Amino acid sequence: MPAGRVTAIHERRSGSVRYLVAIDGRPVATVSAELIAELGLRVGGSVDVVLAQRLRAESSRLAVFDKAIDLLAVRARSTRDLQMRLRRAGAVDASIAAAIERLQQLGFLDDDAYARNLARSRVLSGGVSRRRIGQELQRRGVSREVADGAIAETLEEVELDEEGAARLAGEKRLRALRSYDAATQKQRLYAFLARRGYAPDVIARVVRDLMR
Repeated sequence: MPAGRVTAIHERRSGSVRYLVAIDGRPVATVSAELIAELGLRVGGSVDVVLAQRLRAESSRLAVFDKAIDLLAVRARSTRDLQMRLRRAGAVDASIAAAIERLQQLGFLDDDAYARNLARSRVLSGGVSRRRIGQELQRRGVSREVADGAIAETLEEVELDEEGAARLAGEKRLRALRSYDAATQKQRLYAFLARRGYAPDVIARVVRDLMR
């Protein structure tokens, strides 16, 4: 049984790759050019109930995918973080799963690469310990297994162990403490490294070596 006829197919805005489909003068879906071609949609063509339902479903899925792209454009995210944000935006699980799968296929969503990039950034900045980097990655939705692997790979790549990373951070901090006396430098350097999650024995060795 016909649900109506396609009365318009036009770009959402100039240069857009999304098209608004109207049935009997009423906008019913925003879809991709690929779907229009796949379904053979054309102005004047008839649309039955099943096709109308599919158009609405595909429109909903596409909206979730576009929302995901917008979120990733702001900054890289883990799969879990993206899922949570889409859910908070009102997306249903089926549409979220479809968006996640497509993003992974396109290479836009990769937890391993995300974890490696963040770990490398933190290690090279000399800012925080291995434990603190792992905690940050897990807060951002990366599994512990992936986080541990990324950190280990990064430390090996830059030829740094935990103590080497602490030493790099300590050297940078010590340059900013030159105007203080030795006792104050030592105290502040220890506190600085402790706040970044380094183990007490690592801190003690680094501070001792740097303060010689």
